[in-house]
Amino acid sequence: MRRRLLMKSKKHLVWVAGVLALIAAWTSGSLLLLHAEKDADLGLLAAVCSATEDGCASVVNSRWGVLPPGEKGSDGPHDGFPVAALGFLYYALLASWYLLIGIPDPGRMWLSRMVLYLNALGVVGSIIYTSLIFFAIGTVCTLCLLTHACNIGIFIVSWLLRPRQKEPRGGGSPSNRLLAASAATLLLACVAQWGVFEAGQERARFQSLEEEVLELRVFASDVEKVDTVHRLEKKNVIEVRDDDPIIDDVGGYHYQLVIFSDVECPNCGRFDEYLKQTILPIWNGHLEVVWKHFPNTSKHPNAMPGARALEAARLQGKFWQLRDWLLPRRQSLGVVNWSKAATELAMDADRFLKDMQSAQVTRRIGQDISLARKLGVRGTPGVYLNGRLVSRLMRRSAGFWKIQSESLREFRISKGEDW
Repeated sequence: MRRRLLMKSKKHLVWVAGVLALIAAWTSGSLLLLHAEKDADLGLLAAVCSATEDGCASVVNSRWGVLPPGEKGSDGPHDGFPVAALGFLYYALLASWYLLIGIPDPGRMWLSRMVLYLNALGVVGSIIYTSLIFFAIGTVCTLCLLTHACNIGIFIVSWLLRPRQKEPRGGGSPSNRLLAASAATLLLACVAQWGVFEAGQERARFQSLEEEVLELRVFASDVEKVDTVHRLEKKNVIEVRDDDPIIDDVGGYHYQLVIFSDVECPNCGRFDEYLKQTILPIWNGHLEVVWKHFPNTSKHPNAMPGARALEAARLQGKFWQLRDWLLPRRQSLGVVNWSKAATELAMDADRFLKDMQSAQVTRRIGQDISLARKLGVRGTPGVYLNGRLVSRLMRRSAGFWKIQSESLREFRISKGEDW
């Protein structure tokens, strides 16, 4: 009778340990989610610990929230393996042991002893991290403390259930099949939790991008601020040849826009359209637009043949005609019949094809590429207004171009020139 009561009591303790391990795995998973996104929705646990900078989020995103610890004095997020992920693995293992296996047969009692040793090691970790919370981080994390309290509770149960004497290894429960099933369950739980973690990271990245876009839109709407930032850009001396392709070769006081472009680049195509439809009408013929080649051959395999074709067309005075002809064919440059294109645009096709492969054309394109790299152009189009870089944000702001043209208009009028 006494043996039966003792066995029943042990089974109750096993369930207690299993439930505590489940709770700790739940809280560890929530802490891992906070590691991914600071304002994560923790559901029922949201009331336990605030997900703001003052609560659990500040602890899990501190330098002690990853292994190895992040650099001292640096702001998070820190690189490394999240401690909360290690905690989830640990508690999920304990939960699978107590809820799926429980008390092993005498021949398998050594497994119970291994779990006790693991649990003892985990308690040491709990003591260390609890000390860090109070003495190093200085912010109380209720979820962390609840997790560590569960760990200590599990250890107490493990100690009460510990093998009292060393039993010889043998067969019995848990069988190898049950151990394999428990391991598979543990693996699936960890994979699922890691998927939740990665989804949280994606949401955090998306939210961060949304906030940045909103800030940029607010910034772009403040034309004077945009203009101030532009004027802080370094003014470069950009060499322009007399025979460079130019739109609106104007006289008198004017501004100069130099574009490093790639005929296959979709962003360049969009900017070409924006230039025609929005920018040029603002300037009333007082903006000189200069084209220079910067084919991005790593991303656009047909950019160099396109640049060669444009240069060959320039030698026959047909640069802009060919460029306009190529715009709707930008995505199919690899199948363009260049001889037919030259004939269609009233060029000498034989000369055109010969010039495309000439050393003169190669050298000229190479000079433009060298100039772009010297200026630090990293992508296309590279746009420079009077030698100053126009960022992607600025070049899509009609207000920016209007305030620049207004500045030139006032200057021309002050010098007695009409607009």
